[in-house]
Amino acid sequence: MADGVSLGLGVVSAVIQTYSAVTSAYDVYLSVKEFPSTYRELRTAFMVERYRLEQWGEQMLSDVQQQRIEREHNVALWKLFQAVFDAMWNAFQESNKTLEDYGNIIGVPRSGDMSDVELLESMQISTKQPPKRSVIGLARTIKFVLRDKRKMEQLVKELCYWNDSLDKMIDRLAQESMRRRLRVRFSTGNIDQLQQLQAAACILQHRDLAEMASARTVIEQGQNSEKSTRTPNTPTEPPIPSTDERFRLEMNQLDFGQNLPFMTDQTRASATTSSGESIIVDWRLSRDDLWRKQNPKAFRQRTENLTKVLNSDLKALNVAVLHCIGYLDQSSTVTGYAFKIPPGAPAGQKPVTLHQLLTNVTKPSDVPDLGDRFELAKTLTTTVFEILNIGWNILFWPKPGAKGEIDFTKPYLVGFDISRPFHPGEMSEKPLSDPNDDIYRHPNYRAQNSHSFLPSFDVYSLGILLFEIGQWRNVGYQGQRRSSRPNLETHTSDPKFIEKVVMNGPVADLKRHMGAKYRDAVMACLSQDFDAIWAQERVFESPEARLQCFQAEVQSRVVDAIAVCSA
Repeated sequence: MADGVSLGLGVVSAVIQTYSAVTSAYDVYLSVKEFPSTYRELRTAFMVERYRLEQWGEQMLSDVQQQRIEREHNVALWKLFQAVFDAMWNAFQESNKTLEDYGNIIGVPRSGDMSDVELLESMQISTKQPPKRSVIGLARTIKFVLRDKRKMEQLVKELCYWNDSLDKMIDRLAQESMRRRLRVRFSTGNIDQLQQLQAAACILQHRDLAEMASARTVIEQGQNSEKSTRTPNTPTEPPIPSTDERFRLEMNQLDFGQNLPFMTDQTRASATTSSGESIIVDWRLSRDDLWRKQNPKAFRQRTENLTKVLNSDLKALNVAVLHCIGYLDQSSTVTGYAFKIPPGAPAGQKPVTLHQLLTNVTKPSDVPDLGDRFELAKTLTTTVFEILNIGWNILFWPKPGAKGEIDFTKPYLVGFDISRPFHPGEMSEKPLSDPNDDIYRHPNYRAQNSHSFLPSFDVYSLGILLFEIGQWRNVGYQGQRRSSRPNLETHTSDPKFIEKVVMNGPVADLKRHMGAKYRDAVMACLSQDFDAIWAQERVFESPEARLQCFQAEVQSRVVDAIAVCSA
């Protein structure tokens, strides 16, 4: 037994040594200041793969994993890790023959005024005792590859392949968590960097990164356009023509049948387009249209930008949103967004809201299975994590051919009318105040003179939805604890209703119904801890850095916690 443990620890040590050598090789590439400007997307590709490897190392080479290998003696798996890292190192080193054919033997490259010794020391490799894996060949490889874009692209694609191989050796939930962290790490407000990221993601076939970069580019370009149009108009000025008519719809382009909607009632109307496509129109109003009246161009631009984002292909991000085909700009207070109904949904079939399902529970069979509730919770947390700074509602359609049975695994979020770009100083429009809706809003976002919107407010609202899913009852109905189905409606107008009523009792039941991890995730959302995380006084380099830090906490305490829940 002792020999087995010793062998296992020796393999672990070899893996860690080779892993360090490979990460150092990445760092040498990324430290070269003379990187050709035409290769910027390839440099970004190296950064992506370097971060993927780092994330994998934190996941699999931690002290906990090393202790596990000592207990399980899973030497074969670690030998497989070793083989992959050897292949990565060989990918960096493989150009010796090519160099000879090229007829160009080049010394160690300089990075600025860095000497050969300093460059080697920056790789944490001693120059007095040359390591088994020499870096001289690597240095030559860099010089050659930087002369040949095709060779460089081939190298980063090979590194991507081996990273993919490493990812397949860990469980699905860990893979999904690492992909979320990857998207957060490379999300930025810099359009040039986003375009480089999109190009790099296309080279490496990272579809989720490409879609994130594309959607974020649309948002940032729209923000710039909105800023350029933000000049108040006088009441006598003519209407402002749209800057992009592709997504603007008129009422006469849609067939509502016999049920022509009255826009201000905020109901969702079923309609058919001129091409026969079944859609729903989500009519939304703002509480105060002063900003829209003073900035008609900016409002039109914001509406168009949001439509473009919701019209994008976001499947790889696993966000539960309907595909938007256009908008109806009826007045300064009323906006309608037209969405395609889900594939397989019957034409004209009205969706059911989560609120309706929760308030119409009359018998045990009305409560979904535990597994369905977990899947619903996972979908919502993932979507809110990917799309912060929005207002939303949740719609369900019946399963195709299931005679009205609701498909809880496919919820769709709507209600994006008052979303805005995440930039300091942006105007936050507020929805109409309604007691049934206000209960889902953060206490600091409910009053007439409420605070400007913060990302932590969305996390708070998510916590209320997760509570409802766990208990499968409307949060506004909290009665005696002994009742199997409380029916006493408490006063919900108090901004501290959740704190006074829900947090001081019913939340504790979640452990019994959904488990401790689910309960802790809900409590993290509702305790307003994320307000403090957002407001922490540390200095951030940029708004994106602050958001990344915030999202890392949300992922750790909420998204990943919900992801591991199962029936």
